[in-house]
Amino acid sequence: MENKELNKAVASILKSGDREALAEFIVEYVKPGHITIDFVGMLLNSRSLKEGDALVKKMRKGIEVRTLVPGSVHLASEVTVSERMNYVLDGADVKVTYNEWDIENGDIGTINDIRSEMVLKLRDFYMNKVFTALTSVWTASNTPSNFVDVSGAITASALETAIDQINNTVGKVKAVVGPRALLTPITKFGAFWNDGEGTPRVEGVPSQLEKVVADGFLGKYYGAQIIALEQVWDNPEDYNTMLPTDKVLVIGENVGEFITYGEPKWKNWTDMNPTPPQGFIEVYQRFGFIIDKAQGIYVIGGLT
Repeated sequence: MENKELNKAVASILKSGDREALAEFIVEYVKPGHITIDFVGMLLNSRSLKEGDALVKKMRKGIEVRTLVPGSVHLASEVTVSERMNYVLDGADVKVTYNEWDIENGDIGTINDIRSEMVLKLRDFYMNKVFTALTSVWTASNTPSNFVDVSGAITASALETAIDQINNTVGKVKAVVGPRALLTPITKFGAFWNDGEGTPRVEGVPSQLEKVVADGFLGKYYGAQIIALEQVWDNPEDYNTMLPTDKVLVIGENVGEFITYGEPKWKNWTDMNPTPPQGFIEVYQRFGFIIDKAQGIYVIGGLT
């Protein structure tokens, strides 16, 4: 019945001669996967700079408080500025080409469809770049203090150690972030409390148990917010995952900043040499990010 109705809908569009409507209908039927949650802003401070804005991160120094001695002339501290670090910009580029007959007969959708897909691909790239960079800062070789390889499912001891480390280093955990499949095991231990003294006594926490039964997931553990990222696959044919599948990130407040520099720039042109002509669309933008408090990042790796 569903196929019959679908065939009628397609026949109706074909009969109307509206090729653009047919192209939109076909392209929308199966959409490529995209990262839908904007987690760059959750992990790093995020800004959109205009071209010409300063790319240097500065620190003001020299403002001090001294004990007041009545009748004396107090020393003054000279205010100075230290340029701590500057952004090194990189560029992201998306460029596509198409045969004009493919546009005219609706095989690949409309120009607007293609441009929208290019913008989404650019956004996916930024999110994957940030998450991958943050989860790659620490390894077992460069810091045993901020990395652990659990070689299995996430455990209470590994997660609590990570949260304690970040709280002791930068003052507060901002979030525990990772693909939902890697964070789901927290529900097995997150609804219980272990007093940790002598023979451990484990108590169920009613509110947490209700949360697990209702949602199958916990939003908080050990005082830290848990952000589950829905795994996304690029498209039904290649089926490549777009987020790391073996790491969870425990991140503190204000560990770094992500910027885009200037608006995305577009190029559109047609090569008239081949017949039919070949069209080109390109979008590019500069971006950069600084991780200036790497101590505020803890990586739990080796997860399955």
